[in-house]
Amino acid sequence: MEKPSSARNSLMDLNDASDEFFDVPEPSEFDSFIDNSPFSQGHSQLKIPSPAGIVKKLQDLAINKKGYMDLQEVGMDENTTFFYGATLQKDPNLTLPCSWATADPSTFLIRGDNYLQDQQKVKAKDTMMQMIGADWISSDKREDDLGGRLGGLVQEFAAKGGPEFFFIVNMQAPGSAMYSLALYYMLKTPLEDHPLLHSFVNGDDAYRNSRFKLIPHISKGSWIVKQSVGKKACLVGQALVVRYTRGKNYLELDIDVGSSTVARGVTNLVLGYLNNLVIEMAFLIQANTVEELPELLLGTCRLNYLDATKSVKER
Repeated sequence: MEKPSSARNSLMDLNDASDEFFDVPEPSEFDSFIDNSPFSQGHSQLKIPSPAGIVKKLQDLAINKKGYMDLQEVGMDENTTFFYGATLQKDPNLTLPCSWATADPSTFLIRGDNYLQDQQKVKAKDTMMQMIGADWISSDKREDDLGGRLGGLVQEFAAKGGPEFFFIVNMQAPGSAMYSLALYYMLKTPLEDHPLLHSFVNGDDAYRNSRFKLIPHISKGSWIVKQSVGKKACLVGQALVVRYTRGKNYLELDIDVGSSTVARGVTNLVLGYLNNLVIEMAFLIQANTVEELPELLLGTCRLNYLDATKSVKER
């Protein structure tokens, strides 16, 4: 698949205009950042550079931060046998490091019933799907189509012939190792009962790229990372190469983070602070017509203090 052509130089350009990009920092944290920021040295007022410049400056700050680990320098565990869909532990109590849970849907803003008239977003109330598993894998190559692999969670259900449908988001960050963070969502009701999702699952790649949205949120961690990641809804397929695999009982999105220089830079920054972050995300299909509104989240996730050295190594 060819990378979508675009004149944009930042993921921020793809976000909904009604969202806010920067998290509002605590006053003391903001003052500390300004005092030590290379943006403000020698100036009485803070100068805001271009989005690409912000990413470069933040990367430089991360590199100088004690304990920073570049993606290409991170080691990996030697564990080689695992069950796809269960390599990252679940912790609904939010106490274990390097674990996953679901995030509160109300954290995220989505298009309401009257969005086409008032451009107003509302807090999400629920999700369409249930998150049932996650993978945190490292490899020397891309690990695509995890849902189609024998012995995995999705194929276990397929073998039983049940009605469940799975939606897998597999985010891949390249380096000397390829890191894959795969999130598994299950739909228990018939796919046909959800017209917008049904159209997405059975649509072509151009349609899918124009509709799939991710909303990020760094709920705990450095303000530097919060500023870089933001919290705006982004049409992923307009910024990154996404490979879609349609299986009998699933659709998998393999998202190549390395296909964008800006996204790759932000990812390297996040990895430098990874075990000090709580990352929340929501996924949805953008609603563009009155009939499709209001939007409904497909699912959410909360990633608690991930550790790149604890990723499971695929051989």
